[in-house]
Amino acid sequence: MTERIVIDGEVFLSLTTVATCFHVEVSFVEEVYGMGLLGPGRQKSGIVLVEACQLDRFARIVQLHRYHGVELDAVAVLLRLT
Repeated sequence: MTERIVIDGEVFLSLTTVATCFHVEVSFVEEVYGMGLLGPGRQKSGIVLVEACQLDRFARIVQLHRYHGVELDAVAVLLRLT
């Protein structure tokens, strides 16, 4: 499987690749994506992709949730405020 895909000049990554990069479960990335916290994403060959530029945002989400114990609903509110 290709780890990165270029669409219209932008680099996209699968949710599985994002999970691997951050050592989290794919289900966690899927939940975050489902909440709309990683942008609209794209689909290619049935695989959900997110823009690589969203990785910093995802790192912040992981930090708030995993290391500071903030629930994802609260993380969503915090991110919308900033």
